[in-house]
Order: sequence, then structure tokens, then C-alpha cells
Amino acid sequence: MFAAGRLSALRHSTSSPLSRANFSQTPASLRRLLSSLALLEHHDGKLNNSSLAAVTAAMRMGGSVTGLVAGGDAKSVAEQAAKVKGIEKVLFVANDAYNKVCWWNA
Repeated sequence: MFAAGRLSALRHSTSSPLSRANFSQTPASLRRLLSSLALLEHHDGKLNNSSLAAVTAAMRMGGSVTGLVAGGDAKSVAEQAAKVKGIEKVLFVANDAYNKVCWWNA
């Protein structure tokens, strides 16, 4: 009984109009909900590979991807992040206080 219920729920979720939607034609309020924020880690002025993997995963989910960079050298890293395929916007906070949050600076 439970297996049939799970299968029915799965069938319902894959047949919903949202799963087949063309996101460029959805209302603006719905498109805003279909966005991702990727926290971009960096060290010595370079983006970490794990951050690039997070961007790829966010792209696969659909919607827009915004990157967030924080740290003392955030501006230069944000310029790098702006060139990454799939990122539509990059936000950055350039402040040395965020350098102390990282495990390698503890």
C-alpha cells in the first residue's frame, strides 16, 4: 500500500504543470521563487572548486543563480565569479571581518 502511494505521489509530482513549465513564461513572482543563492568560497584570491560545483548544481535546479562573495579581497573574487557560466548576478561584501570566519584563519 505504501509503495503504491509513493508511486502515485511521484507520478503526480512529475506530471504537475510546474515540472514542465517554461520558466521564461511564468509570472515574475514565481520566477523569483525559482532562484538560487550560491555562497562562493575563496582562498588567496581564487574561487574554490566546491563553489563552482555549487553553481552547477544550482543551474540544474533551474531559475537564476546569484553568487555571494564575502571577505577582504571580495571585489577581485567577485570579478572572477562574474565570468563563471551560469551566474547572473554577483553580490560581494568587502570587509576583513569576514576573513576571521574561515577555518584556515582560525
